[in-house]
Amino acid sequence: MGFRRGQAAHDRRIRLIIWIVMICLGILVFFCVHPLTFKNEAHVTPGVPITLESVSDFLIVVDYKTFKSSPGNFGEMSFSLAWLNTFQQEIGPVSHLDAAAFLDADLSKFRCIILTRSVAEQGAWIPKIRGYLERGGMVVMEMPGDQLRQIASADGKGGIRTTQNITYASGLEPQWLSPLSSLNLTNLTELVGSAGPLDDSQTYFTIDGVPVIYSKKYALGRIITVDFDYGMLLTSLQQGRPLDNFTIRNMRDSTQIETSDLGQSESTMTPLADILERYLIYGVIGDNMPVVGFWPFFDGMDGALILSERENNTGDASIWMAQYESTFKASSSLFATSPLRLSDDALDDLHQTRCELGLMFDLDVGDDSLAREPMGMFKISPVWYLYNIEEQAAALKDRLDEHSPLLSAQSRNGLWGTHYTRTFQMLVAAGFRADASYRASLMEPGYAFATGLPFMPLDTNGLAFNIQEFPVAFPDFVTEEHEDQLKTMLQQSQESLHEAIGVSINTDFFVKDPNVEQFLRWQAIYQMASSYKHWVTSILNYFRFTRARFNAELKSRLVELQINRKPVQVLRLETLAPENGMTVTVPRNLNGKSFSEARRGLQRVREDIVLGDVIQTQSVSVIGYERVIVPLSKGFNAIDILYE
Repeated sequence: MGFRRGQAAHDRRIRLIIWIVMICLGILVFFCVHPLTFKNEAHVTPGVPITLESVSDFLIVVDYKTFKSSPGNFGEMSFSLAWLNTFQQEIGPVSHLDAAAFLDADLSKFRCIILTRSVAEQGAWIPKIRGYLERGGMVVMEMPGDQLRQIASADGKGGIRTTQNITYASGLEPQWLSPLSSLNLTNLTELVGSAGPLDDSQTYFTIDGVPVIYSKKYALGRIITVDFDYGMLLTSLQQGRPLDNFTIRNMRDSTQIETSDLGQSESTMTPLADILERYLIYGVIGDNMPVVGFWPFFDGMDGALILSERENNTGDASIWMAQYESTFKASSSLFATSPLRLSDDALDDLHQTRCELGLMFDLDVGDDSLAREPMGMFKISPVWYLYNIEEQAAALKDRLDEHSPLLSAQSRNGLWGTHYTRTFQMLVAAGFRADASYRASLMEPGYAFATGLPFMPLDTNGLAFNIQEFPVAFPDFVTEEHEDQLKTMLQQSQESLHEAIGVSINTDFFVKDPNVEQFLRWQAIYQMASSYKHWVTSILNYFRFTRARFNAELKSRLVELQINRKPVQVLRLETLAPENGMTVTVPRNLNGKSFSEARRGLQRVREDIVLGDVIQTQSVSVIGYERVIVPLSKGFNAIDILYE
């Protein structure tokens, strides 16, 4: 009996061991198929105050003390720094001042001062502002408070109101007013209502029939009141509108968030934010003073085509497009995943083509994540380590030489985090200065983020990220319909819009599955860009050009002279152009006179005017506002624009 009981116990132990082994093997197989993943949290860098060293006619004033570090909802954010996007995109250099330094500032250096909503309650500034106006200055006030409102704004007794639609824009061509008017403004901005329009004022813009941009003369100067949250509307259009708690609603049948979920534009063929900005600059401010700005494209070209390519696991074969582009001096950006699949020889060849190499970073934690490493032996990997953005960037930098900066990033598959700005915080912490993750949906390419120019995103604390976002209009250029749409956009850009159109292409479309039609369609991109006078370039090159624009110097003043006994108005420009290929634009018509010519520095010799060398110029229309492009030499330029 004892032997039998011992044998039975032994058999039970064996069966238990077998079951435990089988369970363990089952668990191991399960986790090999569905592995556990872990990663270190990426460092984050929140938005910061802006420091600008540019010299400009325009001064933007903000009060950082009013910014909330943790606003309760999206509407409580401060959007005042969004004004920088408008002036940097349209003018180039703009000066910036914190409210704490305003009373001691020399305002005579500026022809126009923008008082953002963050300084709306600065009633103590009124004497200084009045003195500036009496000397002929211009002040733009965004939603002024009670005391500032008394200078030259409507009474504001209607209080803060919600908005629905844009109803009027004086002088804006119908083809641009119509898409603006169809934009649903609900939750995108708010306005100040008044008991009635301001006496002796000129109304430029209305929302829901309420005057929200109007101007009035004050002594020798003029005040323009913007009675709606312009910064909030611009941010909502360009950066996107999250839910009130700063999370992002998924707009598709998917468990993942894409950047296209943030887009607010229904009319993706029209860059609504750019229309709004240009109307404010040229249609409103430009109607009251001559506006001079750096042209946003190299050598006075009509626009740019920002071309990027995706390595997509093709390794060394992925550089063939860059090699082709180098034959006609075009450049592009190649986004590759980390770990990098290019050999050192391919990297050397890529460097010779002037193609920029950027990181295609991976936010996805699914099975197809590329930025991960197995933690196991003999191909048995129940645990994987996922590399965060910072680690992916570090691994890619290790493969690059000191002459190849890692500046640009793009999210793989357009994926984005669930929080409005956390991915930006990670990108900035990883050292990136440009990002091309904001893209239109694959089904509806175009200006999904209402702009064709790079912009500066804001953090939820209202401060700025030191990064430029490059929206991609065509996230995957593959079909004949895409070719037709791009042709239409290039034509509109040349004639009136003047945009930097982002186009992204997979390098494997001819490597893995050769297709002659698609190859010819890809070649047609360069032909179209050339025929419509667009600069084909990379994100890196365009970033460098825009930084030169932002950091340049541009001052102007208007004088009246007698030349050959005829009264002539002269717009005198003093500029410092840091790079070759920079140009400025000036109005074609000024105070009832028309552009005559541009000359390098008129000089007076006793009673006579000595005419400088004539500069060859070109005419351009910006959404119907006629301008003249004047080329610059690198370095200091003194130029006189004559109007007769």
